[in-house]
Amino acid sequence: MSAPVDRSAAVEPVPRPPRGRATATTHVRGSALLLVGRLMSMGLGLVIQLLLVRLLAKEDFGAFAWALSVVTLVQAFVPLGLDRVDSRLMAVADERGDDRSLVGIIVGEALLISGLGTVVFVVVLLWHTHLGPGIAPSQTAANLLVIMVLLAPLGALDALVLATFATFGRSRSVFYRRYLIEPVLRLSAIVMVFAVGGGVYGLTVGYVSAALLGGLLYAWLLVRLLSEIGVLAELRGRIVIPMREMAREGFPLVSSTLIYAATTALPALVLGAVGTALEVAALRAALPLAMLSLAAGSAFAILYLPMVARLWDRNDRHAIRITYWRTSLWVSVSSFPALLLGVAFATPVTVTLLGERYASTSPILVVLTLGFWFQSAAGMSGPLLSVCGRRRYLLWANVGSLVLGGLACALLIPRFGPLGAAVATTITLVGASLLRSSGMDTLPPGFFDRHVSGPFAVMAAATVGCAVFQEWAGLSFIYALLVTTVVSLAVGIYALPYLDLPRTFPELVHLRVLGPVLARLATRRVDTSSNPYLGSGGSPRRRGVADADGAEAVALNSRRRDADFLFFPPTGVVRVGPVPLGGVEALLKAVPPGAAVAVALTSASRRLTRTRAALEARGLDGVELFWEAPRRSRCQMLVPLSSRAAVLVATRRHEGSARGVLLSRVSMVLVRCGLTWVVARDVIAIGRRGSR
Repeated sequence: MSAPVDRSAAVEPVPRPPRGRATATTHVRGSALLLVGRLMSMGLGLVIQLLLVRLLAKEDFGAFAWALSVVTLVQAFVPLGLDRVDSRLMAVADERGDDRSLVGIIVGEALLISGLGTVVFVVVLLWHTHLGPGIAPSQTAANLLVIMVLLAPLGALDALVLATFATFGRSRSVFYRRYLIEPVLRLSAIVMVFAVGGGVYGLTVGYVSAALLGGLLYAWLLVRLLSEIGVLAELRGRIVIPMREMAREGFPLVSSTLIYAATTALPALVLGAVGTALEVAALRAALPLAMLSLAAGSAFAILYLPMVARLWDRNDRHAIRITYWRTSLWVSVSSFPALLLGVAFATPVTVTLLGERYASTSPILVVLTLGFWFQSAAGMSGPLLSVCGRRRYLLWANVGSLVLGGLACALLIPRFGPLGAAVATTITLVGASLLRSSGMDTLPPGFFDRHVSGPFAVMAAATVGCAVFQEWAGLSFIYALLVTTVVSLAVGIYALPYLDLPRTFPELVHLRVLGPVLARLATRRVDTSSNPYLGSGGSPRRRGVADADGAEAVALNSRRRDADFLFFPPTGVVRVGPVPLGGVEALLKAVPPGAAVAVALTSASRRLTRTRAALEARGLDGVELFWEAPRRSRCQMLVPLSSRAAVLVATRRHEGSARGVLLSRVSMVLVRCGLTWVVARDVIAIGRRGSR
């Protein structure tokens, strides 16, 4: 007789694993690909900008730039803040296996953008003849706005497709779609317009036509993506548009989007109202060069928002902290060449790229570059506040920065013209970044982490030094590029240990020629205690403890970040970053009683007796101190410091020589005087985890 079968457990739904990935390595790798694409796109965009500056009359370029500034503000308003949260909402829906809400978010935002875009176009079409002096710099600018306003909904829909690709980690698709196809289409339109002798109106029509063609292509790619990942095939029933959640999450962030757009568009609009099209041209000509500093930040931000949303949903606070500051370092180091060119070498860059007509814009370029680089370095604070539920604080911070920017525009632009507009832009950028960062005091990253101050200090010193050198030498554009390359490489080499290159890009470490050099530079000795960024990311439990044959070994506070320690019988090999002595007790709690533990002391632990007592007080029994003595064969041997004879033998590097004997005797005197740390600089304390 067979036993009854309980079929209730068999019908339990098996949750679908999320299609996305949420690791710091995947995020940085994908963002690095997008950074390459972003640099290519900005390179093509810079070529387009230079063509416009040189082929259009200065007044026509000012009118075109003013209309483009209005489009930037409209595009920021049309999604009603959903462009800031759509990737996070889609990532959470995918994490929970809710395909109906996932598709509903895409459809709902697309309908909203299309509806508001149509309303804005009708309003501009009916009222463009009333945009006289005091609003538009010229009637040409008002006429161009009627055509160019169509770019606002097209650009917002493009951002929606981009967010969908980023949600599922399709960085390669984003690379081709956003950073290759779009600028090529725009460049082709410009070339064809000027080839047939078209003017500024033909250029505007070409811009809109290229955006429309790209939008149709992107819509087809979006449907193809949803089919490939199985969303459309697994969709059951009617789609669900979570309007309440979208409104609650997105609408408060309209100010966040407007603050980003207002930093570039509002000063140009105010300058066009109180000045001329020529002054608008001077400001907008320097803007693309200064915005090169945003290339790295925008590329990393594409994948950062959905990834940190997954980490927050998993409550992995340590990973959020490591990912935030490591991403900031990657962004800052990657955009450092743009900072050097825009600040230290602004004059040769402006004259060479824009021409002598725009030579007076070099101070504008300096001010704008400083503001955009600062915003790029601190640009991940806004998305993090949104993910962590600090939307009300983010709203008031954005409102405060908008008020600050408006006051700066009202006070500075009428008096100082284009330079005042540049200063107002920088004040808005820096003020917004500081206000947002102030809201992270109680979040995992904090306002600032002192462990990452080294690379930022080096970059600041290098920028000031290059600026002083340029004032003295007056380098040309070619030599400025050469100096920028050399200094940027030096800064990158210094920052390599903080960027965790071996784990992020292991392919580079395995290169035949450069691999060993990069690996050595990335893992070189850095005399910094308690720095979690000089090692791999992850939670402390995974990094600090390793299981092997029922025993565990923990290496703490090591001078060499990835030092290996071998024990007999084998108890495992552990690689962790340095931690302070006060953190030993926390890590020892994860070690089972009786397990072998190794603590590598630094040269800062000079009072070895006191350090040994401190380890024993924290639950480590039977502590013995060993000197990792070097030998002529470049090997290391563990010498017990309790044995003077062993120390004497270890100090005889050249046995039989008078120098070796003298060195041994001096070493013995130092040991007897309690100055063992002078001789034995690399000391390992070995003990066993007590039962306490």
